[in-house]
Amino acid sequence: MQKRKRKLVNRPLQLKLVGIFTAIGAVAALLQVILMNASLSELAQSIPSDGEQVLEASRAIVLKNTLWTLGALVPLMAGVGIVATSHIAGPTYRMTQHLKEIAAGGPVRTCEIREHDEFSELCDALNAALEQLAPPGDRGEDFSEDWTQASPSAEMPSQQSKAA
Repeated sequence: MQKRKRKLVNRPLQLKLVGIFTAIGAVAALLQVILMNASLSELAQSIPSDGEQVLEASRAIVLKNTLWTLGALVPLMAGVGIVATSHIAGPTYRMTQHLKEIAAGGPVRTCEIREHDEFSELCDALNAALEQLAPPGDRGEDFSEDWTQASPSAEMPSQQSKAA
């Protein structure tokens, strides 16, 4: 298969997932900052002299480190998240478009996704289901008959026995 050029294949889904993961990472980083600040405050209070000076300096250090951590963490998580979610959003987008084409009257063809994408099992199941639904003459070729109509072979066995 070919390499996907667009990494934001399904923008709403991918941005939602990236936002969730980035928010979780940011909350984890801020929790770490709170814990570090509490530890530095305890240390400053336990120092017999100049504890106030250490406490004041630690606030500036914690703030600077927080800004650096979030400044590096958020773009990194967003970038990695977009690349990682493209392996999920790409196949779902491809299978959705494939089914829309068939629903619009297009020929039934095999749906293909990239080798390293997720949901290959779902794609195989989709292809197997379409193989069973589509008549042999509609396997990617143009045709004139409407195969959505009920055929005698698709009738229930009880209906076939009544007809006999």
